[in-house]
Amino acid sequence: MAEPTSPVPDPAAAWRAWLTQSEQQWNAFLNQVMGTDQYTQSMGRMMEAYATIQKNMAEGMSRYLGALNMPTRTDILTLGDRLAMIEDRLAGIERMLAESGASAGANDGAGFRPPRTKRPPSGVAAAGDGRSA
Repeated sequence: MAEPTSPVPDPAAAWRAWLTQSEQQWNAFLNQVMGTDQYTQSMGRMMEAYATIQKNMAEGMSRYLGALNMPTRTDILTLGDRLAMIEDRLAGIERMLAESGASAGANDGAGFRPPRTKRPPSGVAAAGDGRSA
């Protein structure tokens, strides 16, 4: 079959060409604007204002939560750090007990059991022997 001799204009191609040209123009303009000292100074002032507002909001929220007797974000983070430290210490204690139990178990064949130092009174029946006191 023969191809048509007169091509039909593609509206999507015209739109893509316009979009590419527009993007290049905006890119050149904004690069030129951002390269000026005036833009840099205004961005610096805006960032300082933002930091000040954020600091004031954080202080205000802290005072507000303090008045309601509620913990602040800092209080919760501090509590989390303390809890993590306690968990680490507990894991260390468990590890030491497991190691000492393993070494005691290797020596006598039984698990680690502390010596029994307290005995029941002589007139009390042992639990589970079926006798009543």
